[in-house]
Amino acid sequence: MIFTIVYFVLSTILTIICALFAITFGLITRPFSKKLSILIVHSTAKFWGRTILKMAFISFNIEGKENYNYKKTYILTINHQSAFDIFCCFYIFKGLYAFVSKDTYGKVPFVGFGMKLSNYIFVKRGTVGAVKSIDDMEDRLKNNTSIVIYPEGTRSKDGEIRMPKRGILKIAERCNDIDVLPVVLYGTKDIMVARGFRVNPFRKIRVRILPSFNFNKIEGDENTKLKYWYDIINKNYNELKNN
Repeated sequence: MIFTIVYFVLSTILTIICALFAITFGLITRPFSKKLSILIVHSTAKFWGRTILKMAFISFNIEGKENYNYKKTYILTINHQSAFDIFCCFYIFKGLYAFVSKDTYGKVPFVGFGMKLSNYIFVKRGTVGAVKSIDDMEDRLKNNTSIVIYPEGTRSKDGEIRMPKRGILKIAERCNDIDVLPVVLYGTKDIMVARGFRVNPFRKIRVRILPSFNFNKIEGDENTKLKYWYDIINKNYNELKNN
């Protein structure tokens, strides 16, 4: 518990410093180059996320790196176990990409404003909000920016894989030339369980990057397509778990 308290104090200080740096230089460069502004804020966020992991002495084992070409544009999909999944994404994915996040995170002081400057996407409840978020995802993808999305919609309480939400098919239909890159994450729930606060250091995260695919080339109805994602993620998750 002492480690958790010290960790949260240090990580809060780090968060404030990084947010102030990103917001300040993001706003200064915005009038001259929006792209540079986004890059500065996003790069600061990656430094923040990776440092958060280092402070908890987290190590990684990544399989399937050959399946990921960071210079390509993807719909990056990953299973969701813990709040630490976000930090892991900063370690796994390279280049420029945009997170798809709940709109509540956009209201967090400093962090929310930084996310907006990074050109991240906020998902709001309701028909109008859902349409706007799909429009934003399409905009990023068609401008050669990958998006990171958690198809399950929320963190799994027990770590087991859940069926994905239908929203992922909506963006896949609009951007039918963009492949989905499925990524399996195992071990973050051991650092911090969903809706928990205790941080357990010195854990090892196992990551498996699977071959990309295109939803539009999978025959069948929506349920068949969603089950395809679920089956490959669940199969590989259980392999990582049992090994």
